[in-house]
Amino acid sequence: MSNVLGLRNIYGYNYANEMDMSGVFQREAILPNTDQFFFVGFFWTISDDKKSDKLNNL
Repeated sequence: MSNVLGLRNIYGYNYANEMDMSGVFQREAILPNTDQFFFVGFFWTISDDKKSDKLNNL
């Protein structure tokens, strides 16, 4: 799980190449694609005797 509190993370800014009429370079925030990320997974060991696994051979 990432961003448990649901904060609005900003990774930086993209700035315009030219100034606007008031002499300011406009900027745009770089945001993540999603606010929060959840992952659910499991491990599955396949073996002949159902007691050993390939981790012993690493």
